[in-house]
Amino acid sequence: MPRAPRSVKQQMDVFSAELRERGFTWAEVAAEFKRRWRLNSRQGFREAHRLTQAKVCHLWNEYWPNEPLTTRKLGSWEAWPGPTGNEPPIAGLNRLARIYQCRTADLVDGEDHRDADEHNTPAVRSRGRALVAAGAAGSLGPEDIRGVLAALPTLPTGPVPFGSSRDEEYDALVRALAQWAATMKRRDVLALIRAAAAAAAASPLLARLNDDELDRLALIAAEPSRVDEATVDHIDAVLHHCMRQEDTLGPQSVLGTVLAQQHLVRSLIPAASTDEVRDRLLSLLANICRFTAWVLFNLNDFNGANHYYEQAKLAAHQADDDAMNSFVLANWSQLATWRGDPRQGVEHALGALAWGQRANSKLLVSYACDVGARAYSAVLRRSARSDRHKDHARCMTSLDQARHELGHAGEGDVGAKLLYFYGDGQYLSTRTKCLLDMDDARTAVEMAARSLARIDPAFVRNMAFSRLDLARGHLRLRSIDEACEQLGEAARLTCKNTSPRLARSVVEVRETLNPWARTRQVAALDEKLHTFQLIA
Repeated sequence: MPRAPRSVKQQMDVFSAELRERGFTWAEVAAEFKRRWRLNSRQGFREAHRLTQAKVCHLWNEYWPNEPLTTRKLGSWEAWPGPTGNEPPIAGLNRLARIYQCRTADLVDGEDHRDADEHNTPAVRSRGRALVAAGAAGSLGPEDIRGVLAALPTLPTGPVPFGSSRDEEYDALVRALAQWAATMKRRDVLALIRAAAAAAAASPLLARLNDDELDRLALIAAEPSRVDEATVDHIDAVLHHCMRQEDTLGPQSVLGTVLAQQHLVRSLIPAASTDEVRDRLLSLLANICRFTAWVLFNLNDFNGANHYYEQAKLAAHQADDDAMNSFVLANWSQLATWRGDPRQGVEHALGALAWGQRANSKLLVSYACDVGARAYSAVLRRSARSDRHKDHARCMTSLDQARHELGHAGEGDVGAKLLYFYGDGQYLSTRTKCLLDMDDARTAVEMAARSLARIDPAFVRNMAFSRLDLARGHLRLRSIDEACEQLGEAARLTCKNTSPRLARSVVEVRETLNPWARTRQVAALDEKLHTFQLIA
């Protein structure tokens, strides 16, 4: 019989582990800790994660080494609003929210004056819930939906005729929906999507498949062992469209689909009809797991992303897919560097380089050098003065090799389909980041402007991050007007691509403008950020 926990610490350890095992979010775990042990919100989240104040400070100082946090300061924030506490600044709460994986508002115990709201009555609330329930049930009729769709903005390229290629139809639909969604309230968008999804579920979506394709899908549903190359092609096409959708609209729009795909492909592998089909399914599974990790990365779930990169690497090894191995390790390098472990980022990048060379893909080698340069530049930021020259040289060598390999990649490169997003614009964006780390702000600004001119606007998040780097460069040059303008543009793009990683990065760059918070330019910027719901 297991021994019952005796100390409060042991009770908390067991309680947190049990709640997480049952699927509770960190906000829900923290709420239980607050209730059971009478803690405030900042204490509740720290204890929910089972972190000491020293450990929180250690994580903080890894993320932001130039603005260190001490246990004394953290303790005073946790004691507020008591007599021994100090009110934590919004910038500090934003950073704690990153560590605790929650909203900044979750860390504040404020007063509740909702009773003074005339709409906060049982009758009005029940009416509102009834309207939401109606939308969730898909009660909007065909005329309602048709009326909204008729108001979709006209695309610059004109209408796409029925029967065009899937890529043309898909791209047109994404552009139209992105423009439309930007003009509507979030609640209205969600209600309409739920209604449209309910209508779509009953519509003959398979009508455009020919008889052979319909027969194949029916046979596979009845007998998975009939899976063949054409079936793998269908699943792969869905994955590709999910990637394009995530590029434009953000990670929330695709997570459910890729998790379902992962389950489907895992179920098909044991019943593969030939060894060739099995290897293709394993490579596809590796790519699905890699993309799942990428989606979680953009949702700020770094531990979850790390888990799926492990799964992706395992599947790629089982498939003997050198190109996929390189791609997985390159993405994994980005995660490690972003999390504050650039040395691990270097290791993954070197592995990606080796597998890219083995796959004989100049594009994959270029991309491995690209992410390696980011890792080296992050190492440079933390290097001792005696090592900075050596790390600087490694970063520049990696950048030069990335440019050389990218310039010599042919049309038939085996990495072209995997790296559909990678080109001159993305390379120049990486070079900008490295120049900023090397304190060459003037050249970085020039490089960022060139990057923005060459990135495909369909890659919304990439455009936003390039604007953030341009804002950082202008700020280093004390060009506050230009920094605010670029930051405002990046914030606007968060309405299209709703990546939490992007949104948090926008807020973090805004924090660097705190010394100019009382100026007219920053005040106007704050109004925009408030409108975009990025700050309170």
